[in-house]
Amino acid sequence: MNTLFAPYQPDAHGVPLPDVVIRTARRDDLPFTAALAARREGGVIEEWAAIHGRLFDDERRVLLVAEHHGEVIGYAWLAWLTPEADGGHSAPDGWYLSGVVVAPAFRRRGVGRRLTQARVDWVLERGESAFYVVSASNQASRTLHAELGFREVANDFVLPGVVFANHDGILCRLDGQADAEVIDLSSRR
Repeated sequence: MNTLFAPYQPDAHGVPLPDVVIRTARRDDLPFTAALAARREGGVIEEWAAIHGRLFDDERRVLLVAEHHGEVIGYAWLAWLTPEADGGHSAPDGWYLSGVVVAPAFRRRGVGRRLTQARVDWVLERGESAFYVVSASNQASRTLHAELGFREVANDFVLPGVVFANHDGILCRLDGQADAEVIDLSSRR
């Protein structure tokens, strides 16, 4: 069992947290996102601040934060990836959702869902498709993303830098606009 994630409890719902603002991060948010990363992943806050600073400066990445009464309580990344050009296979170029972290005191209050929806909205506003990859055993993530409209599209792919311990990765996709329904006008005469 991965201790980085809360156990999957589909019937456990907290009360949605009011007054949460999801916004694009600013440079002065990085010490707070770094502290959340260090708490979750271990390591030194300064090292995480340096990592987040490099990612923040990459034009192919977007960082969103969840703020509650002026406090950063969570964050989530988007990245433009080019899997095949970087040595992968069977995964398209595009915007990939990754790295949702919510402070433990604010989990199961809808913050992660709101961060995920905000990233999806950001991608769809640009007319792109959104992607994410998940371990087949991460039922909580799979359920959340399915509720937001993602569909599982492949399990035989390589995304450079992403390793699934059980070799059970699933590539998921959400298209900006569903294919238009074709109507045979002659049948309506």
